[in-house]
Amino acid sequence: MTAQGLGKEAIEAATAVVAMFNYLTRVADATGIEFDYPTLLPVFEPESGRPLAPQPDRTAWPVAAAELRTFRYFPALGEAWQRWRDYVLESTEPLTRRERHVLARAAAEECCNRWRADLLNEYTPQNAAESVLAEFARKLSRRPWQMRAADLDALRASGRAEPALSHAIAVVALQNADWRLAMGRLVGFRSRPG
Repeated sequence: MTAQGLGKEAIEAATAVVAMFNYLTRVADATGIEFDYPTLLPVFEPESGRPLAPQPDRTAWPVAAAELRTFRYFPALGEAWQRWRDYVLESTEPLTRRERHVLARAAAEECCNRWRADLLNEYTPQNAAESVLAEFARKLSRRPWQMRAADLDALRASGRAEPALSHAIAVVALQNADWRLAMGRLVGFRSRPG
């Protein structure tokens, strides 16, 4: 992006918009929200049966430096983002902290986020209810266009009440958005004019 004349502040702003859009689309895909306003755009018809691209070997997953996981040029936004991150990942109700970390770890693995996956390495599913959470996180992270009401029903069937579903979606969406923020800045800051 710097090759196109964008400075680091502009790159950070652009990646923040992309990261937030990623967050919101994960929420929409998980909850089944549809357009409720008129639009001239054609209806998006995802290829729900297309195969996924293979993931690279975990040793090839990038690790974004700490400064790329924050908002250096927009400190107020960075503080707000951190407060939201703390709330989503560290709250204890209606999901436990462990359940949130099981979700975040699975989402990080699907995003190829080695730093976060390694940080949460101990949070592998320990029972059937946690396995349902991890599968939900994997699907919403890597195949959001395939989300159906049955995916939320599986969370309900595992003993989760409606508020817990909203929190599960928020954890996965945040993990995906966090990684897009870091990767967007990593790639954007690397490109330099020849």
